[in-house]
Amino acid sequence: MFRKLTAAIVATALAIVPAQATAQPRNMVVFGDSVIADPTVHDWAAGKIGATPQGSSDAKVWCPTGARNWGKQAAARLGLRAMDYSCAGTVSTRVGPYFSLQVDRALRDRALNPATARVIISTGFNDTYSTGGRSPEQVRRAFVDAMVPQVNRIRAAAPNARIQIVGYPKITQGDRVCLFQLGNNMHDATPMPFVQAWEDTAQWMQVDLARAAGVEFLDLKPSTWNNNMCAPDHIRMWAGLVDFGPSPRNMPLHVNQRGHAHVADVVARS
Repeated sequence: MFRKLTAAIVATALAIVPAQATAQPRNMVVFGDSVIADPTVHDWAAGKIGATPQGSSDAKVWCPTGARNWGKQAAARLGLRAMDYSCAGTVSTRVGPYFSLQVDRALRDRALNPATARVIISTGFNDTYSTGGRSPEQVRRAFVDAMVPQVNRIRAAAPNARIQIVGYPKITQGDRVCLFQLGNNMHDATPMPFVQAWEDTAQWMQVDLARAAGVEFLDLKPSTWNNNMCAPDHIRMWAGLVDFGPSPRNMPLHVNQRGHAHVADVVARS
């Protein structure tokens, strides 16, 4: 009886061990452009000239990302392992580092799998300019047509994941941008209605994509409306081109550290 009991225990243990050994940790997979990637200027430039251990920044192989971007911070808040494939310059409808290459990398790495709990996607702005004369409506349709198949690839590989299209924090104040932040709330307020138009187009592209793909759209505009590029220094979430304000940032004309922490909180609470 003792030998039979021992044999049963050993057999059960052997059956369990391989399953545990191959179990994958729950993760969050991050896709998007430079706004979420948030590389430092140094890392971004080094990747451009190939002065990194990985060689040149290449969406097929590797792209630099910030250590505290909102994807990584949100994953930490949720107790998930962050797998960040975001890449500066990402596009879907014109020539550049195609979004599909990020999905290729994630699939190759098996980062997208049944243990994937969350996928966040923040992209689109780079598709709003240099459009070859297409109307905003045509740009929106082209973006959806290019991106729905990619969302479907993600869903197929990570069937248990909650997929969220995460919008951009508010950039402009009306038709104004504030490129030169001199500290003590001193800044320009330069009319650039085309930037406002790009921002609006990007927002609706993302809404369209979420609807067409049957996934969530996480709208950041309501919680960041007053934290745009022209907001007072103590609440501003977007860096200027030249910026002597108090909030640290990695890239000019990108979300600062205050903004990344805020968006991470919104994603984690959603």
